[in-house]
Amino acid sequence: MLLAGCAILTTACGGGGGGHDEASGAAPAATEAAGLAATAAARDITADILANRDITLAGAAVIKLPAGTTTYTGVISGQGTLRLTPAAGTGTLVITRTSTFTLPVAQQVQVVKKTVYPGAGYALTVAGINPPVLTIDPGVTFQIGTNTAADNSPNIIATSDSRNEAGLINGEINLNNIRNDGTIALSSAQFVLLGQISGSGSIVQLPGVWGGNSPRGVSDFTGVLSLTTGHDFGSNHVAASFPNAKAILNEGSWLVWSPPGSVVTVPQNIYEAAYGNDINFHAIGPSTIVMAGVYSHTDNSPHNQPNLVNPGLSDPSLNHAKVIYRGGANDVNGNDGSYRGINIERGAGTVQWGDGTHANFFLPSAPSPADPNPPLGKKNAYINLRSGNLAFNYNGPVTLHVGITGGGGGPHREGSVGTGNVTIMATPGNDVTFAQPQNYNGTTTIGANAILRLGTGTPVPLNYITVNATRGKSTVLQATYSGDASLLTAESPNGAASNAIVNDGQLIVQNTATAITLSNISGSGSLAHTGAAALTLQNNSYKGATRLEGGTTWAGSANALGTGDVVNNAALALASGQHELALGGSFRQGANGQLTLSVAGTSPGVNHGHLSVAGPAVLGGTLVLNFSGSYARGQKFVLIQAAGGLSGAFSSITSNGATVAAGQDATSFFVTVQ
Repeated sequence: MLLAGCAILTTACGGGGGGHDEASGAAPAATEAAGLAATAAARDITADILANRDITLAGAAVIKLPAGTTTYTGVISGQGTLRLTPAAGTGTLVITRTSTFTLPVAQQVQVVKKTVYPGAGYALTVAGINPPVLTIDPGVTFQIGTNTAADNSPNIIATSDSRNEAGLINGEINLNNIRNDGTIALSSAQFVLLGQISGSGSIVQLPGVWGGNSPRGVSDFTGVLSLTTGHDFGSNHVAASFPNAKAILNEGSWLVWSPPGSVVTVPQNIYEAAYGNDINFHAIGPSTIVMAGVYSHTDNSPHNQPNLVNPGLSDPSLNHAKVIYRGGANDVNGNDGSYRGINIERGAGTVQWGDGTHANFFLPSAPSPADPNPPLGKKNAYINLRSGNLAFNYNGPVTLHVGITGGGGGPHREGSVGTGNVTIMATPGNDVTFAQPQNYNGTTTIGANAILRLGTGTPVPLNYITVNATRGKSTVLQATYSGDASLLTAESPNGAASNAIVNDGQLIVQNTATAITLSNISGSGSLAHTGAAALTLQNNSYKGATRLEGGTTWAGSANALGTGDVVNNAALALASGQHELALGGSFRQGANGQLTLSVAGTSPGVNHGHLSVAGPAVLGGTLVLNFSGSYARGQKFVLIQAAGGLSGAFSSITSNGATVAAGQDATSFFVTVQ
């Protein structure tokens, strides 16, 4: 019995398969011929769509869209496939309600599995890929919703079928997959759950649409994904992936999720045109999000006017400046065209920038302090680390010009300190420079083969670049930053006692003007101080060598320089109130080195400076002694003891407050008051 206003289709199943034509090995002409054959075999339901009749599928169907826009307010149910093809040129189909038709049972192959991760929730994964239930041909725009109150959860969705129970999927996976060689326009006032998408078309979220949407699963899609407001890339239980998409345009808040146990890789570049966008990472439990591309400004895809063919950036320098547009289509980008934001939100997982195969840094930017209100106007970029781990994985040198914090912009402007860990991964050539003071509490890990540099060693300009459509680019220098960097330690005003540095690679301090303190350094790696600014070290246990090549290094504890060998070609001094320095390896002071010790009493290591060297010591350069108090002639002060033997000699000794004569034997160096 037929219900009034319904049509039942009984033709045999047809429609295209999933994946690329190239992957299947079919030539374009053969693919087009197959599509035409499928269209010819399918039942034409165009008249039912134009009449807004509800339809129950029982096989393959086709809609031959007329030119212009067709709004369908009916519902399609049943089992079958649907193809949208233009009757002539182009056409748009708008749906306003939920259609629930599924593939015929014989074509249903996807199987959903649930895995529980104690303490982290669960993950749903999919084995097998259903062929597309909907095929969108070139020239067709399939618009989901009208972004008005008329929308009644528009979608083509199936959350259960013959192989998957609704209770297992729990409304979190759409089993209806789509082949899109045209355009999917997301315009629903309610949330839209998408299945896996193939094809070479585009997916566009229309401006001002806040209903939300989310793809789930691995989509073999090669076009451009364009986002304008809010978009969930997966969820806390289901991963999403677009491994072959050409690019992603982000003009809103893009939420990237990795469920427990998953690795979600985003290989393509992400482009933005104007102020107001950000990427929000949610790595849940033991999971990783890998951003292998670049989060870049674009100058050929104006705000809300997406370039769906080839978005990009003509001048890479625009990523490293505050960009202002005047005249032309890019005027809509405003005065902060290159502004980008990062929020690493809830979850104990890892957000990884780079995949170890290149040195194209994920977030190139102008200098951006961690301060939520820097003195020179709005920020050029921000990173809010709220939990989890931020990892860097490159095979060449990269520079972070942004201060990592917890409340430095976007949805978090309260100025709070960041909370989480930072890792420089153990990839050969991974050489990361921090060019701004960092404002996060956690552990900083430097992997074997990796380098972390604090400070650039050279000034960093902040330029304002005005791009005029008729007069070209003009650059104005607004400020010059030192390029110096720091890490929060237990001694910092906002630091935590648990802050630590695990160094199994190289830590190089290159600051030129900003004095910093580093403490609680462990690991097998080395430390070098090469910048002119002072460095204080204390309470460290790292095993690698220490090389002092610039500025003054202050030892704030007996174990300040770890347990490895020490070479001093700059200035080494004991901090105020500190009189003992214990070196677990050897000590060598070069011709340009200077060692400064204070003498305020007669007890070595208690009230006068003393070096205890477990290995051999080779002396050279200058010794500076600062005496306080009165001392009798003939009093002897042992300043250096080397269990591995003492050799060499200081080329000069400066003694302030007392006249002394130097002496040494096989294992010790001493002075005697004259």
